Amino acid sequence: MVEVNSAQIIDIPDDVCRRTGCAAAWAGPNKVGIYAYKHVDVNSQDTLSNVGPYDAKVHFLSPEVILFTPVLRKLVNESNGVFLSVQKLKFFTSGDSRPELLKHSKRYRSILRACIESLQDLREKLIPTEKSMYENFLTIFYNIECVWHLAEILYVDVIPGDVVLPHLLEWIRFHFPSRELMAIKILAEKSIGADLENINYWEVVMGCALHGKLDVVRALLALNSKAERSAFIAAENALRYMPVYDIYGGYSVSEFTLRWKHWQLDLSSNIERKTFSIEPNLEALMKLVVGSELWEFSKYTDAWYELLAAKLFYSAPCCKQAELARYANDIAVKWQASRHLDNVILALMESDLHQVIKGIQYMNDNGWFAAHLTDLLFCCGRLKIIDKNQKTVTTQLHESLILEYGSVLMGHCSLWQCGASYLEHCVLEGLRRLKTLLQSIPLSTEAKINKIIDLARYHKMHKVVTGICKTQGMKCIRRGRYGNALAWALKAQDGAFATYIADKFLKRYAEHGEIQCQDLLENLGSCMLVSDRLTFLGKYCEFHQTYAIGEFKEGTGLLVSLLVSNLTPKYFWSTLLTDAIPLLEAEEVIFSSDDSFELLRCVEEHGEDPKFQNKVEIFRLAVARNLARALNLEGCQDG
Repeated sequence: MVEVNSAQIIDIPDDVCRRTGCAAAWAGPNKVGIYAYKHVDVNSQDTLSNVGPYDAKVHFLSPEVILFTPVLRKLVNESNGVFLSVQKLKFFTSGDSRPELLKHSKRYRSILRACIESLQDLREKLIPTEKSMYENFLTIFYNIECVWHLAEILYVDVIPGDVVLPHLLEWIRFHFPSRELMAIKILAEKSIGADLENINYWEVVMGCALHGKLDVVRALLALNSKAERSAFIAAENALRYMPVYDIYGGYSVSEFTLRWKHWQLDLSSNIERKTFSIEPNLEALMKLVVGSELWEFSKYTDAWYELLAAKLFYSAPCCKQAELARYANDIAVKWQASRHLDNVILALMESDLHQVIKGIQYMNDNGWFAAHLTDLLFCCGRLKIIDKNQKTVTTQLHESLILEYGSVLMGHCSLWQCGASYLEHCVLEGLRRLKTLLQSIPLSTEAKINKIIDLARYHKMHKVVTGICKTQGMKCIRRGRYGNALAWALKAQDGAFATYIADKFLKRYAEHGEIQCQDLLENLGSCMLVSDRLTFLGKYCEFHQTYAIGEFKEGTGLLVSLLVSNLTPKYFWSTLLTDAIPLLEAEEVIFSSDDSFELLRCVEEHGEDPKFQNKVEIFRLAVARNLARALNLEGCQDG
């Protein structure tokens, strides 16, 4: 039995594991291999094993990565582009980068919104039994968008005067639009007596009032069957002249507060005089607007932060971010908010970013949210995390989340390049992690392999390049494709491997008298310099090429250079000396006297090969004849 995240227990259907125990080992970035294992050491009692000769099994476990679902791939790829753009801002933007980072935050949210809309479209096209997965995805990304939007308001945006209420109301209206949509339907009918025709009339009025949509509330009241009564006219006037704080309104906070208090006192006196008593719902609405008896309206809300926005709008319209935590905590405690999303939002309002990051790591989105939001906050300079020992761990935390997310993507066959781009921007551990993970990517196609090699070479990971090329080269050798194997060795500039392959070519020629892949070997150029043995092979092929086209003098020069180079492998001397015999017997004198003496020296030192024994006398005789002809010719030329 294996426990995953202390929450889910998975049964391993393996009797051998049950009897002996099991162990685990990483089999990739997102995969663990489980296998039967019994720990035995020098202190273990020597007992007869109760496990028979069963076939060994390895069971692979991997977490569900929802980001690998095709519908979410667009989210991954597009957000990667925004992430890379944010990284450029770090290095190329001087001064305050918050306005630019705000644009990038909105781009992230736009990508999220497009993803949610795609999920909604797909959900509508599926049969009910297939909808559950997409509904789960929608819940996850709805929550992410909600938290991101609030984080953007509180930590990325530059709020004039630090008065958070206008932005907070915008956030609430965006994420809880149902009452306003219902209001639009009622208003579209333009029917007097809407309260009689629509049973949800007052619910919509109260909902819009809680969201601070006073213009919509006034329009709805104008459609009430009692709209002509003095109570409704008084309510209309009260809502019309209610002071709403605006940083650009020309009033200071103190001046606005004075006007607002005066308006509030005037409305309170009207309520006390029972001005609105002809309609209990209208009177309740006015009590909400004046800022009293707020809790009675919780039945019109879906979340505690809707009530918080109303509390601030009607009781503390100039609330600043530093004061937000007190109001939020009071409402959340009274509401008994306990959902995971509630806790994250409360932590945001309390400026407890450490708790926020802990919370968003459990959004079941495989780290997408934590990595991107944390990176944005880090770039804004708003991420300051201190551990229990009062040490700053901001940089380490920021990098660890990006590392984790990048590592998840590296486990996918086509998203690994996205993953690599995240690891590349982790200064502390990124390249080390990248080096390890590049070696675990399945090498499926040559195009993919070349991309991996290019990336490894760019980061000077020479061992990775060498390892991958050697793996591919050995595959080619097992298939008898020595030319391809040599190409991989040259790609890696691996001298030892190139020597090994060159030996394969030379030994095959020594045994069978044929050169494989002659076109490749004849066009090695400077690549042959990667190893001495390959240089020898390349020059030997060049010798054969010149011999074949009748360029005997040039071929002889190459042959002599190979004989004196000390590059010839021991097993190939007999072949090289044998190649000299027909040239020695040529009608034209090709070898000089010095060359002849060099050939005699070589046969003395290297002519003991059993394969050459039956040719030694022929060789010596041919050299002697050539020497006599060469000396005679050289004597005549000197004379």
